[in-house]
Amino acid sequence: MTSLHIMRAAISVVGGLLLALMLPLAARAAELAVQPAFELAVMETPQGTTLDDILTGRAQPGFTPVLTPGFPFQAREGQVLWVRVRTELPPAPPGGWRVGIVRVPLDHIRLRVQPPGAVVSRASFFVTGKDSTPWPATFELKLPPELQGRTTLYLELEGKVRGGFHLRLRDAASADGGEARARGFFRLVYGLFLLVAALSVIRYVEDNRSGALAVGAAALCSWLACLGFNGHVYSLPEVALLSGLGATVPQALLLLGAGPLVLATRYYSGLAKSAPGMVPWARALGWALLLLAVFGLFASSTPPALLQALAWLGYGIAGVACLLMLLVDSRSYRWAPLLTLLATAAAVVVRVLTDLQVLPASLYNLYGWQLLLAITVTLYLALPWIRARLQQWAIRKRAEKPEPSATEKIAAARERLMESLQSGLKNAADGDLKWIAFRRLLDGLKSVLPQSSAAVVAMHFHGEDLLQVEPPDAEDRYRELLSQRATLLKNLSRLRAPQQIGIDFDGPQGPLDQVQLAIIPLPVGRPGWGALLVERSADVTYSDAELALCTEFAAMAIVAGEEAANVVSAQRAADTDAATGVLRAEPLRAALARHIDHSRQKQVPMSLLYVLVDQLPGLRETGGEVGATAGLRPVAELLREEVDYGDLIGRSGPDGFLLVANGKRLIEARDYAERLRAAVARMPVDARIAASLTVSIGVAQAGPAERDAAALVERALKAAQIASKNGGNQIFS
Repeated sequence: MTSLHIMRAAISVVGGLLLALMLPLAARAAELAVQPAFELAVMETPQGTTLDDILTGRAQPGFTPVLTPGFPFQAREGQVLWVRVRTELPPAPPGGWRVGIVRVPLDHIRLRVQPPGAVVSRASFFVTGKDSTPWPATFELKLPPELQGRTTLYLELEGKVRGGFHLRLRDAASADGGEARARGFFRLVYGLFLLVAALSVIRYVEDNRSGALAVGAAALCSWLACLGFNGHVYSLPEVALLSGLGATVPQALLLLGAGPLVLATRYYSGLAKSAPGMVPWARALGWALLLLAVFGLFASSTPPALLQALAWLGYGIAGVACLLMLLVDSRSYRWAPLLTLLATAAAVVVRVLTDLQVLPASLYNLYGWQLLLAITVTLYLALPWIRARLQQWAIRKRAEKPEPSATEKIAAARERLMESLQSGLKNAADGDLKWIAFRRLLDGLKSVLPQSSAAVVAMHFHGEDLLQVEPPDAEDRYRELLSQRATLLKNLSRLRAPQQIGIDFDGPQGPLDQVQLAIIPLPVGRPGWGALLVERSADVTYSDAELALCTEFAAMAIVAGEEAANVVSAQRAADTDAATGVLRAEPLRAALARHIDHSRQKQVPMSLLYVLVDQLPGLRETGGEVGATAGLRPVAELLREEVDYGDLIGRSGPDGFLLVANGKRLIEARDYAERLRAAVARMPVDARIAASLTVSIGVAQAGPAERDAAALVERALKAAQIASKNGGNQIFS
């Protein structure tokens, strides 16, 4: 099962869970249908204002009508919000009528009935709920059973924070049913948080590098944040002692969940591999939010309204940071928590719109963000755990014997690969040094890593494009892959971490089924790129240990390849004539001998061109060796640009150049020489050197049994001398 399958399964589970939780909305709609209608009005007075002051008009400016079932409010210290409720009450049903108010951090709520204006019920956010009805969603204020007909109720609200006032007038049966649904919802949310916190310890025991404790801490702090936000924290005996701190505690606990969420996302997203530069910022942000929450919890002087604003701002910053960390993660199973995190942000917006009376005050509009946050934290723990178990299962499935540990496998493979690299580079020809390291890499991987095929792609590696494939008959398929998916492979190769993807493409024999491809980036400098590609069937994934093994091998091979390239560069520098930039005479004659042997053994044609600069004797006579070098240099630069790929050019001695023309018979070599002669004749020349420069070229072809390089050079020299004596600026063979 691939990471894509894990992501799809997670999304299906989340979608099914949310769909199942939406079913109680029908019951909520039926409940709303039987509520008595009511009219609201609100006013704010200084603390100490009595109901009699309001009714007699001494308290101004009077009530302002509200056209919705609630309103957003800002409660201030020293002020009281008065809410007038007018309704037509039918005869009391069994259990009587109740006024329900969605729980917000209010210090005091008092319900008065006029007449006579006495308090008939009261509630507070900061008291312990009944053991028989834990986790309430509303303040339930009972009305006297004798009330019916036209009734006016007055609510006194005292607090220090802002929030949304949502009022419900319903019978006892509807109220109990609504509270039962709310308790079920909160049990699910809190249960998910606590389950993740407990399972994170087990996961940590299994793998102490998994970051499970960070996820568990995030789950525990998010649980406390939800308890504080919902006013359920005071049901815990240890926390009930904090009730004297008032509205500060719920806001501090809400902020407490933001920092650990950032730290947990840092581990889940693999930030240390995908974007190591962001790790210090993420760590600093997480701990800063955590310390700010602890300070707010124990600094009683912090205004609750300020702490409430800091809590929501902290969650906003934390949410953006978490989204960024998940976006830079290149693994496919990032999408499930990314989507649930976005859904959580959307649910917070829904809560704000609900408090503004734009949306109805349903259970899920008010508290749905808490469920989505719990699902996000659950995915942080579950998805990597499931992926690790599936990888272990896949390894056991294909292993015929117990597989060595990753450390043992890498150590043994490293030793074999190093021996192979040293032997191959020692015995390889100069032209093969840049290939040998990658060939040894593929041979070494084949013996230790189950695979269908493997390839090394290095584009613009020291000026060349390299493709090594094992087995060789798979080369056509990889060339097709590069032609179709080069951009994808290039982008993945520039990531720091190894990747595995499911991919399909059209091969030479038609469409192929999907395969599993490991992509190990190689450090090839821009604009080039490189990667080690390892192919398997689509149903067999790579374990982390196997990806580590590939990465280790690739690093060793690229280092060996760079060392080989440096050897070649150093050798070229030693063999190059500093004055003209072509090979010195001695290295060229040694290379000529090798080319003659190759031509004789393979029975392929080869010719030699001897190039003399016609003006060189005069330049040497007037300017000495400095003048001669000044005339040779522009001719050498032009010849280096004009020679065919694979041909060698170097100094023949003090007066000219030798050019080894591989694969050319005499007639082809003459045409080749004529093209070079014409190019030199057209070349612009610095007037301080000479009015113009021309060359005389002698051409000689190596015989089928040619062995003597000196004899071939002598024939080409004599032909060049004849061309020069005949007036120069011509060829002779």
